[in-house]
Amino acid sequence: MKKLLAAASVLAAVAVAGAAPTALASQPASHGSAARPDFSAQAARAGLSIGQEKTLQRRVDGYLAAHPGSKQTAANTVADPTGSHMVFAVPGEKYARDLNSGWSGSDPRTPAHTCPYGDFCAYSGANYTGDYRNWGRCATYEIPDGWGSGGSWYNNQTHGLQAVMRNKSHQPIYVTPPAPSGDPHGNWGPVWYVTNC
Repeated sequence: MKKLLAAASVLAAVAVAGAAPTALASQPASHGSAARPDFSAQAARAGLSIGQEKTLQRRVDGYLAAHPGSKQTAANTVADPTGSHMVFAVPGEKYARDLNSGWSGSDPRTPAHTCPYGDFCAYSGANYTGDYRNWGRCATYEIPDGWGSGGSWYNNQTHGLQAVMRNKSHQPIYVTPPAPSGDPHGNWGPVWYVTNC
């Protein structure tokens, strides 16, 4: 069911993106418009190709369409109304990253996890790879669509805090060890929600 919901969400995002006026589709590499800031300069400074930039923007646009109230804050980052962030890995790179950091998402020297202190971070891939989502404010959050298996997490909240992973019915299925702690080989399959404190 979770995978069907995720697939429906992706199809809806593609339908919304496909319904964009042709004037926008024919624009050059710049993604600027009156509706959103232009992050092309940031993408270029970070070494992204035009293809990587366009693919990344399509993913961000799909996420924004599925999460009303969220706002793009960087070429690969979306903030939601709670202040948490979804950070997308650049296409072809292993790790999601701050594009202003100077790190490459494919460089083995890139930090294994970039979870800010005070947050619980969920990663789409094993070993803190792929896209990541961080949650700081104490609440229950839904795992991003499409994260049906694999993955990893890092609990970098205040020392000693534990997070609770919950199933579709919001029942607890796993309590993390006290912060700081992590699991480089987690499984998002049975997890639908995380209460981060």
